[in-house]
Amino acid sequence: MILLFWVCMGALLYTWIGYIFILIICSALFAKNVKKGDLIPTVSVVLTVHNGDKYLRKRLDNLISLEYPAKSIEFIVASDGSTDNTDSIVASVAQSDGRIRLLQLSRGGKSNAQNKAVPFATGEIIIFTDVETRYDEAFVKTIVRNFSDNQVGLVTGKLLLTMGDTAIGQSQGFYWKYEIAMRTLESRLGILHTASGPVIALRKKLFRPIDTKYGDDCILPLDVLEQGYRIIHDDDAVAYDKFPSTVKGEISTRTRMTLRNITGTLSKMQLLNPINHTSLSISIISHKILRWLTPYFMLLLLVANITLQYEDKMYLAILGAQGVFYMLGLIGFFGERYGRRFHIASQIFSFIVANIGFFNGIIKAISGKRISIYKAQD
Repeated sequence: MILLFWVCMGALLYTWIGYIFILIICSALFAKNVKKGDLIPTVSVVLTVHNGDKYLRKRLDNLISLEYPAKSIEFIVASDGSTDNTDSIVASVAQSDGRIRLLQLSRGGKSNAQNKAVPFATGEIIIFTDVETRYDEAFVKTIVRNFSDNQVGLVTGKLLLTMGDTAIGQSQGFYWKYEIAMRTLESRLGILHTASGPVIALRKKLFRPIDTKYGDDCILPLDVLEQGYRIIHDDDAVAYDKFPSTVKGEISTRTRMTLRNITGTLSKMQLLNPINHTSLSISIISHKILRWLTPYFMLLLLVANITLQYEDKMYLAILGAQGVFYMLGLIGFFGERYGRRFHIASQIFSFIVANIGFFNGIIKAISGKRISIYKAQD
């Protein structure tokens, strides 16, 4: 039990505190610069959508208004079996802007729609996005500058998430800032291995058809790394999206993302080989796998701590600290339920909710569950 206690304690401290401090130190010493230039490649923006007529017209207006030479950019709307007014809206807007192309597909899920759309794309650079995302006017111009560096294969932009008015929405803002900071540091070191789905840009020649069981945000960066190219996070390429604002939505989203990403990551076991990919494998294990395992470490730590509480005053004190932590989480739960926000308690509750999603996602992955088609959660 003593060994179990310290292994779990060490894993949690390393995953959530130690790893980012190591990144900060290493990035100060070993940062790899990216050569950015005034590159104007041809670009194909692939917008996948299923029954998105509520947001589509504003999204198309947003894309049309981007600051990029009109002759060098096209917009492919891959309609994934839409049964609302999605297709008619695209057709209507396309009449006034020939850069917009509609690809009507049978329902097959986002990854399937992306696979179908890429062969129709004429651009050297493919940008994948979603219907509820909004780009800054300079987004495309900014993100493609990174491709002046021949070693860069995929670039992910900075996705700013609107958090909504609920405690869950607000509290997840801290988690997301932590995630962005980690990606920025990994990018500087040349070991970034993940991306945000609505702000992915990659060289078309590097695209491999996506297995529909996996998420594009996970598998596309790993595909690019396998081909010997680098992944970049660009803080200056800014876009906006919304975050799940309910407990149910947050758990559902975390469960789905964990399930799709852990199965996708484990399908690339060669990148986890520390002999061939030392820094990258450490980064993937530290950033992803240990984080997904956090709820299991937390549970085992609590069990070990309860068993050891009378062995030493230190164990009793740590058990007391855990009790305070979970009590604050409970306060955060009631605050969410009754529309109140208690700052630290809400943050802790939000962290626990995210870890419930991690827990569920791993259970589903172990049981063989796979998701190819899903609906966005509020």
